[in-house]
Amino acid sequence: MNETVSLKCLNPQGVFEVEESTVPAPRVDSLEDKTIGVFWDGKAGGDNFCIAIEELLNKRFPTAKTIRLGLSDVESAEKAKEEVDTFICAIADSGAAGWIWAQEVMALEKRGKPGVFVITGVAEWNARISAKDNGMPSLRIVCIPSINYFPNRRNVEEVRPAAELAIDDIIKALTKPLTEEEKNPKRGSEQEALASVEVRAASYNSAVKQFNQLYLDNHWGDGLPLIPPTEEAINKMLTGTSRSPDEVIGPVPFRRGIATVKNIAINAVMAGARPEYLPVIIAAIEGLADQRCSVSHYKIDPFSHMVSSEGGFNLMIMVSGPMGKEINMNHGVGLLAHGWRANNTIGRAVQLCVINIGHTWPGEIDMALIGRNSSHIYYTFAENLEESPWESFNEGMGNKPEDSYVTVATVGGMMSLYGGGVVAPWNVEPILESMIKDVARNRHIFAGYRIGQISAHLPQQILVIHPELAIFLKRYGFETKQSLRDYLYEKTRVPYEDLTQDEMRGILERIESVPGGLYYFKNAFPESFLPTVKESLKPGGKVPVINPNDIHVVVSGTVPGYSFGLTYSREAHQTKLIRGATLTKSGS
Repeated sequence: MNETVSLKCLNPQGVFEVEESTVPAPRVDSLEDKTIGVFWDGKAGGDNFCIAIEELLNKRFPTAKTIRLGLSDVESAEKAKEEVDTFICAIADSGAAGWIWAQEVMALEKRGKPGVFVITGVAEWNARISAKDNGMPSLRIVCIPSINYFPNRRNVEEVRPAAELAIDDIIKALTKPLTEEEKNPKRGSEQEALASVEVRAASYNSAVKQFNQLYLDNHWGDGLPLIPPTEEAINKMLTGTSRSPDEVIGPVPFRRGIATVKNIAINAVMAGARPEYLPVIIAAIEGLADQRCSVSHYKIDPFSHMVSSEGGFNLMIMVSGPMGKEINMNHGVGLLAHGWRANNTIGRAVQLCVINIGHTWPGEIDMALIGRNSSHIYYTFAENLEESPWESFNEGMGNKPEDSYVTVATVGGMMSLYGGGVVAPWNVEPILESMIKDVARNRHIFAGYRIGQISAHLPQQILVIHPELAIFLKRYGFETKQSLRDYLYEKTRVPYEDLTQDEMRGILERIESVPGGLYYFKNAFPESFLPTVKESLKPGGKVPVINPNDIHVVVSGTVPGYSFGLTYSREAHQTKLIRGATLTKSGS
């Protein structure tokens, strides 16, 4: 009798809640004499579609009244929501928008306002899963083929044919009575993961191959070979931390599956990480799960955009303090490259946690159209403490130099390179000018803010400076990182007299931002910074384009080397203490 090999592998997923199902509001019998809301989600191009829809409604139903506005105009939108008899929410043109605005439509349905959610094909999966997860699987959705919308959204005339093709379905969604199936949806239940999966094969190699295919088929992997997360392997991984396996870390974006020390360890095993890396991985997940600046009624966290957007946004994972050296993280040549087990498997473990605990997958929540640079391991590196002429990143934050921290931050898919290299000698001045130009580009936040629209968000700037440049900058007079931050801040402030009328409008509207709404944390000046902005708005004043506290400087790389800059909105940035380590001196 042939013996078989059995692998009992633990499930890497996190459990998330599914709300109990509710029913959409009863439909109106006709649109005649009704007040119809045409609610725009704020994305450019969607306004043209909404105008075209409004024109078609006014033509077909001359006795109806339409109210068209952007949902991000919180005060006006709240008044309109009370006034309308029925409404259209349009147009979800991205995965994140499909998830977010489905919840806005559901909230209005629960207030007794019948509506329809108009989306493009690219948003369909996310919109329907949002309706299911958040308790209204019968939500009425009209889906427009992406090919009809995106090439034509530049103006009303070009997008009108797409509106004409959709208008009958929109009217039907608002007026056709709910079916019995819609009135009696299946009750939602909490998503539960199987505790384990057993794989049997004729040999160990065959079992591992079967395990890898099974996990990939279930969307539990990343396309690269995985290490089987057996109970024995998990227990060994857990020796790296003193924290309880059952300790809850928090909800992981996007679908807010709950991370525990144990399911983080499962994903760390699959990634090929060593037990001594586990405290670093846990700290990184603590950063992603931090609920400050979350928008709870949309179930959106600061890092949700990074894992769901069509853009190629990325995640920086930077280890500061002695832990980086102790676990042999790379901070020199090829700091973002392959070849270093610590960097690569820490980043990969975090990515697997996002896939499995956060329940993301390309084309399902994760809609990055061309993917992300370094998508399997993110931008994972350590601070170069040995060759830095400045205080450590930790000390700059007021922390103890002997402690170790992980900083996670969403960054744009592209980076700016600053000087360096080996081709020829170089000077500090042109590099400083390049940095100033990059920071100064944030001036677009002035005129780029408009109530009711998706606006230019308040930025953060991360400067990863290689040791050679750091040494030159110190010789140039920058004794500390803070002095460099202050210099960039002052050099990029805009004289009050140079502000355009549109820039002044945007600044004043931003100052008066009303708490609430999806983008409040991205757009509103922090309370601690608001007096500085207000004080600058007078003759002789200089208006800041960035909060100096949102300029982050870290030394990494080698001599010779290159420096680089990364940017994104300010709220998706967290630094967490590494703790509970049992196999290293650092982080204990």
